[in-house]
Amino acid sequence: MFSYSGPALLVYADGNRAELDRVDLIETVTDGIWQLSGAGTAAEELDGGEALLRLPTGGEAAVVVTNVRVHPGAKGLSTSVTLLGSQTGRGPGD
Repeated sequence: MFSYSGPALLVYADGNRAELDRVDLIETVTDGIWQLSGAGTAAEELDGGEALLRLPTGGEAAVVVTNVRVHPGAKGLSTSVTLLGSQTGRGPGD
C-alpha cells in the first residue's frame, strides 16, 4: 500500500496540463491489480476525463478525473476533483 499527500501534475490526453496544489492518494494492490483513489484541489479550473497523474516523486498513473467542482471565492476560483485509476503491473508508489 502507498499513500501520498502533496502537489501533483495532471497531463490530459490533448496535452493540456494542470497543476494540483494538493492531492491525497491511497494506492492498494489486490491480485496484481493496482487501484488508486483520492482527491485533489487546484487554483485553476480543471476538466473531467482521462489524464496522466505525475507526482514529484517520479511516480505516475493513468487516472479518471471525476466529480469536478469549481468554487468561486474572494481570492479567485478553486477546483476540487476525485481521482480514480487501476492498472496491472507497477503503480505510482513503486
